[in-house]
Amino acid sequence: MTWGPPVQTYTTECGGLHGHVKVSPADGTVYLPNKDCSGNEAAVVSENNGISWSVRPVSNPSIQPGPSQSDPAIAVDANGRVYFAMAANDSSAVVSYSDDHGNTWNNIVSVSSALGLQNIRYPTATAGDAGRAAIAFLGTTTAGDANSATFNGIWHLYVTHTFDGGLTWVTTDTTPNMPVQRGNIWTGGGANIGRNLLDFFDVAIDKKGRVQVGYANGCAGGNCAQSAATATGNAYSATATIARQSSGKRLLAASDAVSKTRTAPGMPFVTQRRIGNVVHLAWSEADSGSSAVKTYQILRGTASGAETLLTTVNAPQTRFDDLSATDTTKTYFYKVVATNRIGSSAPNNEISAPFVGDTCNGVIIHQNDPAHPEAAAAGAAQIPQLLIDYVSVGEPYLNGANQLMFKMKVSDLSALPANSRWRMVWDSFASPGQQFYVGMTTDSSSTPTFEYGTIATAVVGLVVGVPQETKVGTPDPATNYKVDGTITIFVPKAAVGNPQLGDLLGAVNGRTFADNTTFERSTQLIDHTFVKAQTDTSYPAATYTIAGNNVCAPAPPPTPTPTPKPKHSPH
Repeated sequence: MTWGPPVQTYTTECGGLHGHVKVSPADGTVYLPNKDCSGNEAAVVSENNGISWSVRPVSNPSIQPGPSQSDPAIAVDANGRVYFAMAANDSSAVVSYSDDHGNTWNNIVSVSSALGLQNIRYPTATAGDAGRAAIAFLGTTTAGDANSATFNGIWHLYVTHTFDGGLTWVTTDTTPNMPVQRGNIWTGGGANIGRNLLDFFDVAIDKKGRVQVGYANGCAGGNCAQSAATATGNAYSATATIARQSSGKRLLAASDAVSKTRTAPGMPFVTQRRIGNVVHLAWSEADSGSSAVKTYQILRGTASGAETLLTTVNAPQTRFDDLSATDTTKTYFYKVVATNRIGSSAPNNEISAPFVGDTCNGVIIHQNDPAHPEAAAAGAAQIPQLLIDYVSVGEPYLNGANQLMFKMKVSDLSALPANSRWRMVWDSFASPGQQFYVGMTTDSSSTPTFEYGTIATAVVGLVVGVPQETKVGTPDPATNYKVDGTITIFVPKAAVGNPQLGDLLGAVNGRTFADNTTFERSTQLIDHTFVKAQTDTSYPAATYTIAGNNVCAPAPPPTPTPTPKPKHSPH
């Protein structure tokens, strides 16, 4: 194969990053979307196999959509009609179409305003047969600056379809009770904790014309997915996820007959949160299969694949608390099956709920493999005192004190190594550096000290720097370590952002270093549980939900029953 010389698509006309290149299946015209061409969203078009390019703004005499911080997207259907999707002014998902290679644009319209959406991110587009296209995007009904550290929006995945060439669109919230992100979605680059790969996002169709969306779930796990709308914090995960159309009209006409058939419901997606003797279950609203969902069957077992019916709840209920999961030696397994008049959904959504503790003694956030494969890179530096077995978070009752308890269990602490650090870290916008830490440090004579503080990651240009600790204070005097390898640190909630009931501590992780500097270089890690740029062994998401210390308060003594006075007979 040979290639011609490179050709610039534009020089000064456009700037910044561009969207995905698309080629028309009808005539080979090449389209490159850009979010900022002299202040306009535009299609950069080549009609001669890439030899020359023209910038064609998406506007008409009456409508000129504003630029955004999200890359726009283009799709081309089988007849060559071009669909352009943008996050106009970051506040509206706007689509348009062109039949003349982008020289003129028709029906420039918002597909998000009818749902009350106020902030939009990352539109992406696909098309099929003539007149059929779909746009996927992230959206929230919360207004304001969605890059702000104080933004507390709840984001969902939306898909909009057209089957008449872009004249009308129907938009659906595909994750109505399963948020994709809580808080901000950062678009400015650097090391912001709201930059958790949500722009790794695309849409396509399968051979039957069903829409499939690949996205990063930033709110993975039961703690985040089940938290209240008023909660602050997030899982800060980046879990690769696919949303798949399972019913309704498709983008290939050959499947129209199939799409009109009523079927059994789609399979719900299940999350769990086991705290003490309760397993909190939640699941996504099942696709109805064009026949209303009537009930959800909840199956439970103590071995994988051995679930039996526990209970049945009526739709639209999508939550259930199992109060009978009281055997702490058992892992409980669950499935949720949707039923309608046609039949039942596939029972392939099994989820396990191992016992991980309670908020009084500590909830294990992550537990490493006993063989510690995650520490293999440390080689000869692996020493038992720095190999992390697990990290946990709790809120014991401490005579009314409002504190968090962090525990790290390592293999052994009968002899403390010199010049070493043990750290527990979590993400929070309440920290000046967007991370808090608590930990133990030894000096050259192996004397331990305890501290809490913040971590910030500097950014120089586009290069992310090395995270650095800033000590803020000394934890509660009850903080200690034990020779069995347990480090327990108590810190006032007010010193680490003052999280309230229901709020989330996201991306909780443990790290150990064979030095006592203030830098947290990933190349210097001895062991870890959840660190960006390292192997992610922390699935499911490492999140803790604030329950309150008073939950663990001892029960008040019973009120004594008064002793009746003896009655005397009259004389």
